Amino acid sequence: MCDEIGTSSKAGSCSSSRGARDDVEDRPSSGIMMDDNAMDTSNVATSSNAIYCQMQSDSPLEDLTPETYPSPSRSEQDMQMMNLDEGSCSASAALACFHLPAIDNWIDTLKAWDGPTRKFALDRMLDALAPEDIRHLRDNIEPWFQKDFISCLPYELSILILKKLALNDLINAAAVSRRWRVLSENEFIWKKRCDEIGITLVEPSYRVSLGWEKSAVSPGVKISNHLGYTQLAEHREIKKNRRYGSVYEREPYKSLIMRRHSILSNWRRGPIRGSCVLKGHEDHVITCLQIHGDMLVTGSDDNTLRVWSIEKGRLTFALVGHTGGVWTSQISEDGKFIVSGSTDRSVKVWNAADGSLVHTLSGHTSTVRCMALSGNILVSGSRDQTLRVWDIERGVCLHVLAGHAAAVRCVQFDGRTVVSGAYDFTVKVWDVITGICKQTLHGHTNRVYSLLFDSERNLVVSGSLDTTIRVWCIVRGVCLCNLTGHTSLTSGMQLKGNILVSCNADGNVRVWDIQKGTCMFVLNGVNGHRAAITSLQFLSDGLVATSSDDGTVKLWDIYKGEFVRDLITLSSGSRGVCIWRLRATNDLLACAIGSRNGTEDTKVILLDFDSVYP
Repeated sequence: MCDEIGTSSKAGSCSSSRGARDDVEDRPSSGIMMDDNAMDTSNVATSSNAIYCQMQSDSPLEDLTPETYPSPSRSEQDMQMMNLDEGSCSASAALACFHLPAIDNWIDTLKAWDGPTRKFALDRMLDALAPEDIRHLRDNIEPWFQKDFISCLPYELSILILKKLALNDLINAAAVSRRWRVLSENEFIWKKRCDEIGITLVEPSYRVSLGWEKSAVSPGVKISNHLGYTQLAEHREIKKNRRYGSVYEREPYKSLIMRRHSILSNWRRGPIRGSCVLKGHEDHVITCLQIHGDMLVTGSDDNTLRVWSIEKGRLTFALVGHTGGVWTSQISEDGKFIVSGSTDRSVKVWNAADGSLVHTLSGHTSTVRCMALSGNILVSGSRDQTLRVWDIERGVCLHVLAGHAAAVRCVQFDGRTVVSGAYDFTVKVWDVITGICKQTLHGHTNRVYSLLFDSERNLVVSGSLDTTIRVWCIVRGVCLCNLTGHTSLTSGMQLKGNILVSCNADGNVRVWDIQKGTCMFVLNGVNGHRAAITSLQFLSDGLVATSSDDGTVKLWDIYKGEFVRDLITLSSGSRGVCIWRLRATNDLLACAIGSRNGTEDTKVILLDFDSVYP
């Protein structure tokens, strides 16, 4: 600023930010006081960039403070500079004041240049600067890159930005600062995540009590990382005390996500929290397995079905009435009815609450081999080459779908369209309202054993004994792609988006991209199954569980094409013991186990992967 400013007490005073000098001279009241040799006073006074001090005649020099100085808002650093002792104003500061017009002209010129020219000029300037000047620039530039722009934005905008983050990034954001932690707990962010995943607030299970504690795993059954019963009892006490944990202290939707993350971790690597063995059907084969809420239903070739309580780990009641083996079963969406099909050629409808028989649906002339249920409409497929459409509430047959030339082996139904696969090598598409066959899909050269139906995209996937899997468009009736690679019949398939997972009697699991018609991964190798694969089930986060005649249940990551771990290993697996079926929910795995030579008792093993709310 100015090197020297002086006024008379009558004319007022002007002081620089560096402080006034002791030898104050009288000057006119309107003007800038400076060394006569510095530059012409009138030029500075008339410049638009000159500093003008309008002084009152009765304002003493000592009354002029940074607060009363006529200037725009100042930073804390400016204030500190203005409070320096008198006489500290340097010649370089004064020189900067006198050359403000030249500096401004240089800055205007810099702004007028295009980007590359401006960057080149700045590079040249940096080359010319002394180290202390570069340090000065660094100290002034660094704060611009350390600015917490999220906290500076309105709350609503901050939330909109954070909700775009991936889950792991969102969790990490909570550790950045207190402000970010508050923002990351917003209900809107976590509710959106829950909606995307499709999870709701539910009470954690308490399966480490009653039957779960009392039912020890059979000798020869190895469960990966299984908690001991002492640990289970301790865990149960902790859960009793915590109940929902801090679900009501923390944002509830965030607790949902964190609990889900913990459950997935339990599947991948955590110890299995609890297990239970349900013994029944003695030495017979468990042919079908269904789960609905707390209810587990097993069907067997011993002519019965059994209904179990998962939470209590014990039998609720047996459904007795068939005179032949039970081969297929379904549970209604509302959990009110259990439906079964048998070698006695009948379909039976049972009350799921008390086990009473509601209807016996007669009409098929051979074994009822498969069925699909949507609402109160049931479609059953039989070895008599027909399908029948039933209203299970009224107990009446609505249509007979005739057209296959051999036994019907598999069926899919979405409430409007029926898709059936048969031993005549064909797949047929039916209208359930009219009972008319809309398409017959030809292409397989052997029996069709498995089906998937994506009604939203009008896609059907069929697996055959001819070793191929075909993807069909049922609107045009054409095969979109033929997936080859398996060497035996496809026993099961699951579809998620364009990712298809198939299990086969050749002992391999294959992951396909049905849009490209290519095989992404073959899941086998050192950790693969050693015998025919009997069942598979999609889980969350790209996990798939598979069971096999080799007596193992394995977990795979289909997105990476990697083996995760063995969940169950039967030591007698090589001596005829096998795992016939598996079913899974988000936090539970149920496996139907037995043998073909009497070396293993028939049973169902339940594994619990649940977690408390954090």
